[in-house]
Amino acid sequence: MHRVRPARATAAFALLSISLLALGSCGRRAIAWGVLLWGDHAGPFATGTVVAITRESQLADTYLVTVKGEREAREFTRGRVRKFERRAEALAEAERVRPWLTTWAFSRKEEAPPLPIRETADPSARTMYRLRFGQLVKVIGRSAERVEVKPYSDYWYEVATEDGYAGWCFGHYLRVFTAEGEPGAEQERLLSVDENLERILGTVWRPDYFRKMINEGRIDLRTFREDVGLFPDPENRTFRIGLSRESLEFAYQRIERGGTTTYAAVGTDLRITVLDEERISVSYRDGDQQAGGLYATMEQDVAAVIAAELKRRQDLFDGLRGRGATLTSSSYGTIRLDPGMRFTWQGFQRLVPSVIGAKATGAGRVDFPYHVGRELAGRYDGVITLIFDDGSTEASFLVTNAEGGVRLTTLARDAFDELDAVRVGISPVVIFFAQSP
Repeated sequence: MHRVRPARATAAFALLSISLLALGSCGRRAIAWGVLLWGDHAGPFATGTVVAITRESQLADTYLVTVKGEREAREFTRGRVRKFERRAEALAEAERVRPWLTTWAFSRKEEAPPLPIRETADPSARTMYRLRFGQLVKVIGRSAERVEVKPYSDYWYEVATEDGYAGWCFGHYLRVFTAEGEPGAEQERLLSVDENLERILGTVWRPDYFRKMINEGRIDLRTFREDVGLFPDPENRTFRIGLSRESLEFAYQRIERGGTTTYAAVGTDLRITVLDEERISVSYRDGDQQAGGLYATMEQDVAAVIAAELKRRQDLFDGLRGRGATLTSSSYGTIRLDPGMRFTWQGFQRLVPSVIGAKATGAGRVDFPYHVGRELAGRYDGVITLIFDDGSTEASFLVTNAEGGVRLTTLARDAFDELDAVRVGISPVVIFFAQSP
């Protein structure tokens, strides 16, 4: 018979008890449920996994969690686990974060103060944590739309840190990327590349008002031109800024970064600040004045937009001329609409000088640069502009199509808000022109 000494028996019993306790811990009842916001890159405790929370330590700030089918429990910092009372809620959260499982980000903010993680997606919300430059975070969500946190425009990202903090971070200073598995290698590669500078030098930038014109359907061809914009030429180390009335060239020695998103063209006074992926702010000295503006990338081809606008105007002219190329008024003479969007007008003297300048000749060009504003919509059909060949006289009229002809209502220069006719003067001249071939 083999006898066990009492001391050894006690030790064996203690070991057995620990083993049973360890096995029993796997079967402990869940006190809550959770989703791993930052777990392992793979395996049963991977990011996004639903776990059972079996113990919570306020002192250590941790959860002990288990996964169905796994015998061993794992301990995670509470901030890396999002807690729920019911398993169904945890499953719904896991489904929400699923599209973000391979999405990561790091802080690009080098200057003080460090980039804050806030309690909610609001610039005035309480700061939960501050990210040092290059610090990695796990992205677990994003705001539905871009928002303005002046002067920047970007998304708010819901993020979690490795040391257990979670909240919302504004995207301007975040570099968001995707990585399957371990994200460190891709993070290091991105940190070694100045993507902002590459974007500046590799893009033809257009004035931000180009996008506004396109969105509103109001294209001013006096300024919306192919030669207007910021044109980098890194091979020759120059930037050219094309304005509506002049072109400026900046020949630099090198590009230096000042802060996270501001760049100086050394040897010139040109400064460029990246506002977001689509916009930059440009500043320079023009004589003794500070000058500059906002520039943006454009998906639309400038030449195609110009062509579409010219066609719109040509179609309006063709439509008017198609109803009758000769416009006759008993008091204000005869207008003849000719091919090439030309006109002649005999007998307009009664409109001089109140509407038409004294130097106006009897011929010129027809154009349709203006639109009926919201204030006058429904009362008029359009706006026609006659540009006389003397080079200094331009007269615009509201157009109302009428039976047998067209009614023109004079417009003063203060009738416009940008490209919209928004008001009629106190005593406008209203002229009916009968139309005939």
